[in-house]
Amino acid sequence: MNSDRTIKPISISKLRAGDILLCYKDEKFDPAGMAITRATGSEYTHAAICIGSGNAAESTVSNGVTKTGLQSLVQRYDHVAIFRQPDAWRPAERIQALMTFIDSIIASKAKYNLRDVVTFRNRREVHELTLHDQLHAFFAGNLVPSPAEKGSYFCSELVADCFVASGFIDPSASILYKSDVTSPGALGRDPTFGTFYGYASNLPNYKIPVTDEFINSSTSMRYSALAHNP
Repeated sequence: MNSDRTIKPISISKLRAGDILLCYKDEKFDPAGMAITRATGSEYTHAAICIGSGNAAESTVSNGVTKTGLQSLVQRYDHVAIFRQPDAWRPAERIQALMTFIDSIIASKAKYNLRDVVTFRNRREVHELTLHDQLHAFFAGNLVPSPAEKGSYFCSELVADCFVASGFIDPSASILYKSDVTSPGALGRDPTFGTFYGYASNLPNYKIPVTDEFINSSTSMRYSALAHNP
């Protein structure tokens, strides 16, 4: 990565099914994003997952769970940070399970989970404080993990549940990786969901903000360099 933070964008054509897309837009031009940042502590205010063939799956306030073109998604934001977990999607069966899951919840008209975004901070704190008790209750047979297929999702909740529905995260582990307390930024910080691959942006000579948590990470810098010469 250049010292002035000007990026060489990743080509959309290099994205694979299962890649996570974390989306950033300057808060001055995105009041809704500012509210999400306050609720989740993440400067990345939207998350989506690549499903192949130039498309992504996402959950938005206006449309609920839908498929959208990758190019269209990138155009809506200043930049998109891409994360890849090759171990999750190497078996073709997992990609098929991902597609089946997305098609099923779209057919069911799954909506955007606005309620859990509003209460995100408090629920996240409760989850962290009670995690030991939740795990104890599960292994004692007194707690059933929430299903991946449900009636509503906020953006990063949908992405986390894709990893459960595909079988990469076992349903029992979904207690630890609880989707409805997973923020967009948390997806990028947890190597379970992938390692930083690079940035995509349609803005010419775009510079990643100096505060970006991934460009300032030594791991991110290393993988970003690899991303341009895969």
